Amino acid sequence: MQKSNVDKFDELRTYLSFPVVDPSKCTHVLTWWKENEKLFPAVSAMARDYLAVSATGVSIERTFAFGSVLLKPKTLSLSADSIRKRFF
Repeated sequence: MQKSNVDKFDELRTYLSFPVVDPSKCTHVLTWWKENEKLFPAVSAMARDYLAVSATGVSIERTFAFGSVLLKPKTLSLSADSIRKRFF
């Protein structure tokens, strides 16, 4: 058990000692992690888990529910064209 923790710490140290990747040579960050997962198996798994998280923490229901704050109930009964003409 102790050896495993030491290996992961050494892996992190190795990763942190790597030179910074030139963004013009790496088209996608997930591709870079896939190509280097043999060098950094534990760090690669953590990076892919982290990068797979959605960029927004707001649920879709909450996003669309905000529309009722902007538009009053009477306005909601208008057609899309009428709303555009009135607000835009």
